[in-house]
Amino acid sequence: MNFALSRPVSRRTLLRGLGVAVALPWLEAMAPRRTRAAVPQAHPARFAFLYTPNGYSQPTFVPKGTGTGWELTSALEPLAPVRAHVTLVTGLDRAFVPGTGVHAQCGSCWLTSSPPAETLDGGFPTNTTLDQFLARSIGRDTPLPSLELSCNDFADNKETKYFECISWYGPGYAANVEKDPRAVFDRLFGQGPGDPSRGSILDAIRDDAESLGRRLGLDDRRKLDEYLSSVRATERRIQLAERSDRRDGPPPLDRPSGIPDHRGEYLRLMGDLIVFAFQQDRTRVATLVVDPERWDSPRMFHDVFDTPQNHHVLTHTKGEEAKAKLAQIDRFHVDQFASIVSRLGRIVEGEGTLLDSCVLAMGSGISDGDSHNYRDLQVLLAGRAGGALTPGRHLHYEGDRPLADLWLTLAQLGGVDVPRFADSTGVLDELLT
Repeated sequence: MNFALSRPVSRRTLLRGLGVAVALPWLEAMAPRRTRAAVPQAHPARFAFLYTPNGYSQPTFVPKGTGTGWELTSALEPLAPVRAHVTLVTGLDRAFVPGTGVHAQCGSCWLTSSPPAETLDGGFPTNTTLDQFLARSIGRDTPLPSLELSCNDFADNKETKYFECISWYGPGYAANVEKDPRAVFDRLFGQGPGDPSRGSILDAIRDDAESLGRRLGLDDRRKLDEYLSSVRATERRIQLAERSDRRDGPPPLDRPSGIPDHRGEYLRLMGDLIVFAFQQDRTRVATLVVDPERWDSPRMFHDVFDTPQNHHVLTHTKGEEAKAKLAQIDRFHVDQFASIVSRLGRIVEGEGTLLDSCVLAMGSGISDGDSHNYRDLQVLLAGRAGGALTPGRHLHYEGDRPLADLWLTLAQLGGVDVPRFADSTGVLDELLT
């Protein structure tokens, strides 16, 4: 590891210059000298939750096999390069509370801590969500206790907050989400709002970065160079989106500056920002709404379809063509999930990777979108939570096992001292190492 060339570096070191302060990833030089050649360093757990709407096409999403021999269905094929790091959990149930609308409860109550009978928000059982409990437990030592993002860039506000909010501070109090990658970038890397044509923030901190590099060993210098190159590439993508906005003039629908026109690029960019936030320990808890529930506005899925598609309407459309399109949309979302998993897995952290300390979860509030089925839900999990989870399996639960059992398990892994979560009955022991 070439520790002999490294001088101690504080975990809170920032690269500074002209009003810019950029946090660093974890470097070997940040470890106490007495432990560098001994046991691997423990790293904080990080949790991210990705929400996709309207359920999944069951025949093309759910594998028949379980355990380590589960096959990749057509929708799950993008997981092939990372399947050893992924666990698919199926068969968990939720209870629908009549009187508020079947789609309105899907996302708004996906992570809720209230059991179905506890309707504290009008007719909704919304309450403090799992991510906010985790933020209170592990977010006290980071600049941002939690990060709430959304890729819902629809300008037509057809639905209420219950269709597009998955993070709640308490009953009726949804966490504000950020949809503009530029705003997220500035929040993470310390540069305030201004002219989007300004130069790279890395130009401002170049002298400080070069000075730090001279203090580091070879491995740490390589890691720092890779990190700063990734930051510059991400900033470049945001700048290109902003320049496209100015060149093309006002879009037909208002949307925040910095949002890429290409749907996949938008999702990958927001995923990369979560990775950066975890890498530099700006936050340890994040949520991302991939798309809102129902909405009924056509959405363009670039490189998948030639024309915009209405995801919700497709779930209620009979025929093989609609089923095939749903499977392609599921595959598109799984591909975005796999991209984040791959990115986390490429970042070295101590003796392992950033992914090893993470839990990345993706799911929907219903299983089958046509029948609005709240039972037999599917959740994709990636990461090891610092060694507490053993990935690479398909775990299926029969009977009345609530989704809240999964959330209770993750809450306890994040240090939340609760014996129950919503209508949980106990932790999922099969998930644990």
